Amino acid sequence: MDRITLIAAGVSALIASAANPTLTQTETTKPVVTAEDGSGHSHFTKIPATLPDIWIAIHKQEVELAATVEQKDLGEAHDHAFAIRDLVKALPGKVDADNKAKAEQAAKEIAKIAADIDKTAAAKAQKATEANVKKLKTAVAALETQLKPVEAKK
Repeated sequence: MDRITLIAAGVSALIASAANPTLTQTETTKPVVTAEDGSGHSHFTKIPATLPDIWIAIHKQEVELAATVEQKDLGEAHDHAFAIRDLVKALPGKVDADNKAKAEQAAKEIAKIAADIDKTAAAKAQKATEANVKKLKTAVAALETQLKPVEAKK
């Protein structure tokens, strides 16, 4: 083999190995580019491996969102709203088959509310953002209640 062919083979092998990474993590990081305003702002939400851990992450983001809006830091509100959206979108893959449709429908509703939070926060509309945060909290609470096992509801 000549030197050029050897280098080309090495580069090809390197590209092939980089293009096919093996997932060894129990959690995944999902890049989501969602800015409808054309800003190109990227969001990376770490999705926990288990259903209970997803709910913990959702509640943590809810607290952070509420604190952010309360402090009138509307520029950061969309980060937390979109994190909640992404975490909720992971639920249908983690719940039992009986609850999958409920989780999928709620994910659509919560995605819309998160987009509304993004829009009102970008417009610096404090009261409207607060109202949307309240809607989001209500929707998440309703979903959590719907997805609880029957034994836990008694």
